[in-house]
Amino acid sequence: MLPLRWITVAVASVLVSAANTNVAIKATVDSVDSKMRHAGPTILTIQANQTLNDVTLGRVMVDIGLTWTQAAATLRTTPVSDGSTTVHPTNDEISTTYGDALALLSTSLSGIKATGKVPTFPVQVAVLDPIVANATRQLNITSPGSLVLVHILLSDARQFFIAEGFNATVAALGF
Repeated sequence: MLPLRWITVAVASVLVSAANTNVAIKATVDSVDSKMRHAGPTILTIQANQTLNDVTLGRVMVDIGLTWTQAAATLRTTPVSDGSTTVHPTNDEISTTYGDALALLSTSLSGIKATGKVPTFPVQVAVLDPIVANATRQLNITSPGSLVLVHILLSDARQFFIAEGFNATVAALGF
């Protein structure tokens, strides 16, 4: 057996400074969640007023798309976070809020297709889906591993996303 003093190990590593950018990430995710909390009641009001059609829903879908597009752009310019499980906002707080925003999206749009009042709904979803998927993938880049909890939280919403054609979003969530 060799004495330990003769054993050497060469390790090459690039040191990358890491920072906890969770505050910036949470602000972006909170903004999406807040805007989705307004979009849902708007859609319900349109339905209750019996004014649901391609145009009225289309306006809301454009706003929703802009919200998720802005989130992706902001997350793209936010440095990757080394995160935290103890310092507020924690990684789980970010994931929970993001999962809530996606759940609000799914519940807000649930049943639209079945009404038959929005013939272009599949086209609207086809436009929105890659936008939401892009923001979702970007969140997982900026906040590594953040989609693990989101995936668990959205197990039920997955059924809606699949049924309505949110295929890219389903893939981004790992379903």
